[in-house]
Amino acid sequence: MPRPKMMLLAAISAMVACHRAPVPMPDMFPEIVGAWRRTSLREFKPAETPDPVPQAGIEQIRAATYEGPGKLDVRVYQMSTSAVALDVVQRWRPAPDTIFFYADRFFVVVAWQSADRKSLQDFVATLEKKLSPPPPGR
Repeated sequence: MPRPKMMLLAAISAMVACHRAPVPMPDMFPEIVGAWRRTSLREFKPAETPDPVPQAGIEQIRAATYEGPGKLDVRVYQMSTSAVALDVVQRWRPAPDTIFFYADRFFVVVAWQSADRKSLQDFVATLEKKLSPPPPGR
């Protein structure tokens, strides 16, 4: 095989080997979470993001609405890397009745309407546990 073709083949092989398939998003929206009951579940394409999140770094977006002691609208963005998720959380502008955080490659927005504070804290803690990577060695 001529040298240029071999170099091209090697370059293509390296690119294919380095390409990482998107990791499936964990199932973080169960029907019931504490006092909250899920009333809707949907997915968005990166181009349809309802928030000011850079489309280039988004792999997947899932959203759910929960009702219970108030109403919660939750959006989880699976970003390409944890660095991108960190960048989004650092640039995010706080808004009333909204909390946001990141865990590993995920950026999360939780907006509420007249929610019970303790129930809201329990919901967010459950969501954080689902998104956090397991400790090393497990």
